[in-house]
Amino acid sequence: MLPEYVEKSIDQWFKKSDEATFFERIELQEEAVKKYYDKPYAVRYGKVLNYILERMTVVINEGEKIAGSVKEIIPDDEQREWAENLSCEWWDDVSEEEKQRRIMFYYSPGWIKRRNPLLFTFGHLSFDWEAIINKGLGWHAERAQGLIDSGEFADDQDKIDFLTGAVECYKAQTVLINRYADEAGKAGNDALSAVCRKIACEPAETLYEALQLIWFVVLISQKVAGCGVFCFDRMDQYLLPYFEKDIAEGRLTEEEAFGLIVEFFNKNNEILDHGDHMSQESDVVKNNLEVTYDDPNYIIIAGLLSKGVSGVNKLSHMMIRAQHELGLRNPFVVVRWHEGIDPEFWSEVCDSMRSNSTVVVYNDETMIPALLEFGIDEEDVYGYGFYGCNDPLIPKKEGGLRQLWVNLVWPFELALNGGSAFCVGAGDWVHDPSANFDMRDRLIGLMSGVYSGDTEGYKEPESMEDFIAGYKKQLRFLLLQYMEKMEEDYLKEQEYSRGRIRIEDLFLQGTIENATNWIAGGTKYHKITMQGSGLATAVDSLAAIDQAVFKEKKYSLDEIRQALRTDFADREDLRIYLDSLPKFGNDVEEVDKYATVVTNAFCDVVAEMNEKRTGLYTYMPTLSTDRDFTGMGACLAATADGRRAGEQISENQSPYMGADHSGVTALLNSVSKVPFHRITGGPLNVMLHPSTIEGDDGLAKLTALFSVFMKRGGMQLQLNVVGREELLDAQKKPEQHKNLCVRVTGYSAYFVQMGKIAQEELINRTVN
Repeated sequence: MLPEYVEKSIDQWFKKSDEATFFERIELQEEAVKKYYDKPYAVRYGKVLNYILERMTVVINEGEKIAGSVKEIIPDDEQREWAENLSCEWWDDVSEEEKQRRIMFYYSPGWIKRRNPLLFTFGHLSFDWEAIINKGLGWHAERAQGLIDSGEFADDQDKIDFLTGAVECYKAQTVLINRYADEAGKAGNDALSAVCRKIACEPAETLYEALQLIWFVVLISQKVAGCGVFCFDRMDQYLLPYFEKDIAEGRLTEEEAFGLIVEFFNKNNEILDHGDHMSQESDVVKNNLEVTYDDPNYIIIAGLLSKGVSGVNKLSHMMIRAQHELGLRNPFVVVRWHEGIDPEFWSEVCDSMRSNSTVVVYNDETMIPALLEFGIDEEDVYGYGFYGCNDPLIPKKEGGLRQLWVNLVWPFELALNGGSAFCVGAGDWVHDPSANFDMRDRLIGLMSGVYSGDTEGYKEPESMEDFIAGYKKQLRFLLLQYMEKMEEDYLKEQEYSRGRIRIEDLFLQGTIENATNWIAGGTKYHKITMQGSGLATAVDSLAAIDQAVFKEKKYSLDEIRQALRTDFADREDLRIYLDSLPKFGNDVEEVDKYATVVTNAFCDVVAEMNEKRTGLYTYMPTLSTDRDFTGMGACLAATADGRRAGEQISENQSPYMGADHSGVTALLNSVSKVPFHRITGGPLNVMLHPSTIEGDDGLAKLTALFSVFMKRGGMQLQLNVVGREELLDAQKKPEQHKNLCVRVTGYSAYFVQMGKIAQEELINRTVN
């Protein structure tokens, strides 16, 4: 049974207006930015943060044990117009080059529109949560001040400004927490007041204090500074000593500890706004004024502590139970599976997944080798984690997400046409490699246009081996070209970044010690996540060429080329034939072998990029599309799998929509053939009808099915247990399905809050 306050909070959240917003943040931010306009960047940042935290409304909700909320209002027309004008002032009619100077890179126009450039942050990272709770904010401030006083950086004013801004930021957070202590005291909540007063400067000594301190840091970072999509790291590990000490000394019972965990989990959902960030066309998202309106936070549990030592403990069980009973979209719990995992815990995980809890599973047995291959040291690899959407990281030792969505179908297009691309929109051939990866592509990290390849030495393929060689050649050409352009960007960005600070720089290892933000090199690791996209479309297209041209000799390569160029005009017979050929996801070896070909080709080029790189960043391969599979298909001509021009490519690691006809076991068998020991992240969306896994027998089948997949080398699983009829009914009667939570790609969403396009995509992938 959930605590009374939590049940009330959840009910209020669903009833909250879509227009409610933390408007104070915008008002106080703009006042402070103008007030301190003449200060050096980092000093100005600290003073702006302090100004907001000294003045924002302190909210304590009746009945809560863990405090930390913001005051929300529904803006009137004048307030909304003012806020919209600010967004225009910051980002409209600003060149991509100017955006690079201001913020280095960004994820999408919708993602940056509510962000003042001064308070810009990239989010998508993990703080050093252990240092926060074990050492306290006072220690952090004293450390930064000590470096200033030591004179070590006396000859570098940028570094002195950086540290000065950091001290201001730490002290600002202490100010807010003390204000909470005062407010709790006025309300007669002496226990909460004492906890807040203690952790305002000092380290935590109990589970309650640790969770409360973490939450205050999250509230400030996410709702005020805009730094969201946190990874909380291996929370069941670093909170365990607090829990065990509390139990041993009689401060808490296990159920009381469970109640605190439930309340902390709920806080992560409570601060979210309605809406789905990937549904940019919906009015809820368009009108939202928040900087982190639906940013999920990730908690890592279980997994190996070192070779052969399991990390499953009592808190692991409690956190799965909490996620199961809450059924919320946030936080996002990532369970790390390994050989020999505790069977009872594994059954609890699968039971939680079949109830549509926001739980996904990653495989230590593939992830650890992959991370080691792509540059993670042995001493760090067992601490790996994830943030949205299914992107790997080494907690506290690296900064925010940087990525490129690599369209793995483009090398097929270029291999088929000798390095040239047929632009469907223009109705003509394109060959201009200099136009590849323009500034916008690099800043948002998405292959969204038309790409040209390497035409040198092209010969018509005489065998499938020749065609595969052409695919690999074009893939290599594209990615090395991207790397060359990005290496130039890195140098510019490090220069632009000098003397700047962001909220995340306060709590990463290396930034304070080096008096340098993570962009300029303050942390140990800097990576670009190379998101390999459209795997199944590439695989099916290669398998089709092999079958149609080289095995059956039913069609010539040129015949297929001409049909694809015209989007099968007057060749519906050929399209039907290609569409009927075996597809990835049905456990057909002659098709599935190309998943190994494509994945290894991709990983080989990424490895070569790391050998050739000269800048800070290393490159790490994943297989993922998020929801960009639609956009990445828009500029592509028809493909040899029977897909028409402009249609979406396959999503994440899944078969192409509707192409798997042989059941979930065959699907998992196909996917497990991917060489995941070289892949460092990405989701597999599995859809099951509720009737297939009901009862104890259903749970036993699901547990065994997922165990076998992991043992065979599968990397990740996320599950939607929902029928097509339920989703269709939810579209018609949203008020009756408000808490229907679904896995989208690397995050969860309430189905009725998703945009119509996203809803239809999910319905089309769902079994009857």
